[in-house]
Amino acid sequence: MTVVKTVLIVDPFSTGKLYAPLLNAQGIRCIAVISTRDLPEHFTQDLIADNFDQVYHWEESLLITLETLSLSAVIAGCETAIYLTDYLTELLDIPGNSRITSDLRRNKFSMQQALKHHQLSHIASHLLSSPSRIGEVVAKLDESATYVVKPLNSAATEGVVFAQGKREVETALKNAAWQQKNDLGEVNLGFIVQSFIAGPEYVVDMVAFGSTYIVASVCKYTKIQKNGSMFVYESLDTLDPQAPELQPLTDYARQAAAALGVRVGPIHMEIIWSDAGPVMIEAGGRLHGGIAPLLFQQVYLPDLLSLSIDSYLGHPRPQAAAASQISHGRIGFFCSDESRTFEPPSPQALQSAQADEAYCGHRYFMRAGDTTPVTIDFATCPGLFWLQSPSAQQLDVSTANLRKKLWA
Repeated sequence: MTVVKTVLIVDPFSTGKLYAPLLNAQGIRCIAVISTRDLPEHFTQDLIADNFDQVYHWEESLLITLETLSLSAVIAGCETAIYLTDYLTELLDIPGNSRITSDLRRNKFSMQQALKHHQLSHIASHLLSSPSRIGEVVAKLDESATYVVKPLNSAATEGVVFAQGKREVETALKNAAWQQKNDLGEVNLGFIVQSFIAGPEYVVDMVAFGSTYIVASVCKYTKIQKNGSMFVYESLDTLDPQAPELQPLTDYARQAAAALGVRVGPIHMEIIWSDAGPVMIEAGGRLHGGIAPLLFQQVYLPDLLSLSIDSYLGHPRPQAAAASQISHGRIGFFCSDESRTFEPPSPQALQSAQADEAYCGHRYFMRAGDTTPVTIDFATCPGLFWLQSPSAQQLDVSTANLRKKLWA
């Protein structure tokens, strides 16, 4: 009799919703556990219940049920799943990442301390768990330096503020969302003040097979100065993970992943390549967000999703240390230079955009009639598009075409 494997996915939202269809196609049964009832609706509406035999809300008594399922793996679907995923793998005796090191993959101060402990390049950081320490921390800062103020446990760029000198840092901290819920539905645990690191920004996605890290993708952000901001995102381009010139970056990323205690599954790492070398900004023990994993399926072999599934299921790791680039990919970000009422493109413009040879898809973060914010960072980006082509030059041609057709 054939034994059907069962996999548990914690919080199968965002790109975590991509796992179940692929597992189902392999004949693997999927169970979903939602980590908390406090998750915001824009997260939970991502749930595709038909992909799961059962959907549970977490409570301690659920352990009795989970112990009867003979689970093959517990997968972290998104940021909110990290702590519970590590907890369950330990209690159910399933290979995973230790809950002793969970904080290193979720808390932005702890992950920098881990890098420091392992004598890796890191960012000098000041931790504040309450507003009572604002004066003490500000007194330690340099009046002429630039700093970044960010929440400990938020996602993306939510709550991130760039500040010049002591006075702006003090203002940012006094205006910060202390003890308020963030976009993930979690209460902000505190804030950190970090030195600003200048240089191009890269994203390295890896998958852990024990102490070996396979580089699944390397991407580079292009940012431009616009609308009074120096940090408007223009595009994210895929690069060849095996390119010799990227080896200092990927070597550092592997060392950083080991410092964060990643042993199973994907790790998404944001890195600034400064004049002094690569420095990790932050990392997450989950898939790259947004549409990137779907684009990677067309750009890399093996791709991030398939590697992640192999890692969770205990399959042998690839012999190559990094994926091969088989095509070129780009995610382009729309930019709004004024606050205006959003009108989607005409059917003719949409049809013309979709006929572009590199076009893969596009997405707006607003509906018709909404007011577009002026774009100054990723949080105020009104939408994006993604492209794939054997020709890198074609990406530039198609980018200009789609910006004209989809964002007039």
